[in-house]
Amino acid sequence: MNARSTALSLATVAVLSACGGASSQARSREPAPARSGDVVTREELEKSSSNASLYEALRSLRPNWFRKTPTTLRPQAEGDVVVYLDQSRLGGLESLRTIFVSSVTTVRYYSPSEAQGRFGLGHLHGAIQVSTLR
Repeated sequence: MNARSTALSLATVAVLSACGGASSQARSREPAPARSGDVVTREELEKSSSNASLYEALRSLRPNWFRKTPTTLRPQAEGDVVVYLDQSRLGGLESLRTIFVSSVTTVRYYSPSEAQGRFGLGHLHGAIQVSTLR
């Protein structure tokens, strides 16, 4: 095998390896990385008020999560942001009042399109996913 063939073989292997890695990432079912404004960590919650309900803490830390997002197709759409607690649908924003900050590890907001992709139809104003200590 001459030097040119060896170089061509190595280049082919490198290209195929790169393609294989990209396709496995594309097939991954993991959600896209969250932007910092979309996630509230335990540390951030502890700094707010550990005795408060999650509703009050998030109202203070991320007030924009409580605004209904009008859509172009349904600007006056009924409903609320949907809250999930450890992968189970809990209810609307008022259900956050039943969760104590001290039990929460992370909270993530999903836009309406992200929520629909992750949880299905019925998320016209987005979703909030709460993960707690188990």
